[in-house]
Amino acid sequence: MTLRWARALPRGLWGVTQAARSLHQRPAGDPAWGDPPGDAPADPAPPGDPPGAAAFEAALSALESAPGRRRGRLELVEAALAAMPALGVARERPLYHRLLRLLPRGPWLPRGPLQRLLGPFPRQQECGLRLLEQMERYGVVPDAETRFLLLGIFGPRSRPVRKCQRLLYWLPRARHLDPHPLPPRLPPPGLPIARLALRRIANDPDARITVYQEAVPDEGGDEGSVQPFIVGAQSPDQQELLAQHGPARPVFVEGPFPIWLRGRRLQYHVLRGDPPGPPLGAEPPDPERSLYYPLSLDLDLERGPWDDDDFDVDEVQEGPVFALCMAGAGDRRTLGRWIAGLQRNNPVLARTPVVFRLGGGGTPGTPPGLRLRAGPPLPPALGPPPK
Repeated sequence: MTLRWARALPRGLWGVTQAARSLHQRPAGDPAWGDPPGDAPADPAPPGDPPGAAAFEAALSALESAPGRRRGRLELVEAALAAMPALGVARERPLYHRLLRLLPRGPWLPRGPLQRLLGPFPRQQECGLRLLEQMERYGVVPDAETRFLLLGIFGPRSRPVRKCQRLLYWLPRARHLDPHPLPPRLPPPGLPIARLALRRIANDPDARITVYQEAVPDEGGDEGSVQPFIVGAQSPDQQELLAQHGPARPVFVEGPFPIWLRGRRLQYHVLRGDPPGPPLGAEPPDPERSLYYPLSLDLDLERGPWDDDDFDVDEVQEGPVFALCMAGAGDRRTLGRWIAGLQRNNPVLARTPVVFRLGGGGTPGTPPGLRLRAGPPLPPALGPPPK
């Protein structure tokens, strides 16, 4: 990966650029990053630190110790802000403070009320606003040190200081609005993050997370290549519903369905029953009824502010969900092992036919075994007669 922000470094600091590039390299032979198989692997980063934190801090240390006048620091700060998400350090508040210390203190302060009224140093203040907007985007709450640094650089009535004051007021209040918060650092890919995702989907404190199969090998770049992991979630209410379902009707394994945890996309599968049929005593639909010329039309044109027209999720009939699963592989063989593991606590599954709908999740109510195939063109749909 090319570190474009390093182009703003002075020529005397190109050695830091090479060190940053070497620290940011991925292990050799990784086809996802395009590394040739003959390259030597890079030194692993310390556990818990982002992969590019060491390179970014080394470049900042070299810039802080560089002698001479600080020229071109605006371009350097803007390029460093663009590189922080790629290096994985966009959520580190001390690094934003170090970027602010690279800017001079005093020359950008307004001199007199007339200069303050005309909005002095617009380009410099835009740089400070970009830094604060990136902090807001990644959920980094500024503190008293951030405000102190902005006061010394831009002055008390500048746009960055007012932006910082608004962030100090709103971000702590909006920090705990999410009823299902995520940890600051997500677990590594594999079984740990699958547990977190299932706990988030289930939304039931009584749901049990069960590991049906461990990944072999369980770490490294080949995790789960021999034997993928299988982890599922099922609550006592879902177990009781499955026992009442009866072995005469089939159950369906549908998926994969996507779920996003911050920037990671995961997939899960569900064990679902067929949707319930029409209630007893309901009138069958009239095949002679036309959509263009209805036999009866009942419109309530008088609506009041007390009428509730919201969409009710409870009225959607998609069939009960009996269990959830996340696996390292979404093939039928792996999901069959999940069903075999569910039979320990759900003996009714041993006598119930299981139909797999893999690929698009399937549409509830679709008969088992139904597949769309190319055939003759359909006749033109009936429409209203021409005027």
